[in-house]
Amino acid sequence: MRALLVAAKHYNLFRDESSFDLLRVYMAFTFHAQNDDGTTHNFMSYQRDFLDSVSADDVLGRTLWACGYVYGNPSLPRGVREVARVIFEQAAKHATSSLSLRGVAYSLLGFYHSRASFHNAQENIKALSAEMLRYYENARAPDWEWFEDIMSYSNARLPQAMLLAYDAVGEPSLLSCGERTLRFLWDEVITSKGAINVIGNDGWYVRDQYRAIGDEQAIDVGALVEALLDAYRITGKVYYYQNARTCFSWFTGNNLLNSPIYDEATGGCFDGLSLQEGVNQNLGAESTIAYLLCRLAFEEAEKPIEAVESSDYC
Repeated sequence: MRALLVAAKHYNLFRDESSFDLLRVYMAFTFHAQNDDGTTHNFMSYQRDFLDSVSADDVLGRTLWACGYVYGNPSLPRGVREVARVIFEQAAKHATSSLSLRGVAYSLLGFYHSRASFHNAQENIKALSAEMLRYYENARAPDWEWFEDIMSYSNARLPQAMLLAYDAVGEPSLLSCGERTLRFLWDEVITSKGAINVIGNDGWYVRDQYRAIGDEQAIDVGALVEALLDAYRITGKVYYYQNARTCFSWFTGNNLLNSPIYDEATGGCFDGLSLQEGVNQNLGAESTIAYLLCRLAFEEAEKPIEAVESSDYC
């Protein structure tokens, strides 16, 4: 689904025919992966057999995100938009408050991008953002501006969803929540020397207990870059753009090991960063897609005329 998003964004920006070919391939896979009830598979074998039986909330949300972007983008070809519409409308029936927190956040991204095309988008945005706001109000404290008692994976998708919900419906409490939680996350990942250290998957960050330094994943950095660029676009605050640039530099070596994660020779991205093992040499699809989404987000963003010093973090 995220590969579909990369192909759609690249074609939308550059009108490259190879991107259109990939767009059709990834759209065909997404259509094939959807069950009759609107849920979606995530894992397929080389023999084209699906390996999972139950659709995860994240998968449903990412399907809505990718197809919502295609469906809601009038500059994309009509044929792929129509397929995206069919998939989106089937999946949208399952986007309720019963989803996991990240499933709700990914779904909000989808409804945001489809809001000019899908008739129930605004209602879904209001309902799902209210659910996320409830999570936030129940968990927050002066020293913990977050949605739950743990910070785990793809953390930035949560404040990003709130900021986009605000942009869609204009409710000030959503903006406040989005900015407060994004600031809290940023303060956790930027070191005193200006390097980036996202929450590691070796135990995550449990409130008042433990904060993992490693292993760091590209998807967490990529999500934060995109969230910061959306924050800049929505608020006009230039430091968000500068912070996105600082965050993106993790890929080129601004990390705890001063090691590049992006591989210039292949155009791929290594799978992670461990203080004990160093850079994971596997060039994984998920990590490369995270990098490409960052690059495309910068292409989509309007670069600010003014600049701020690199020390002016949010």
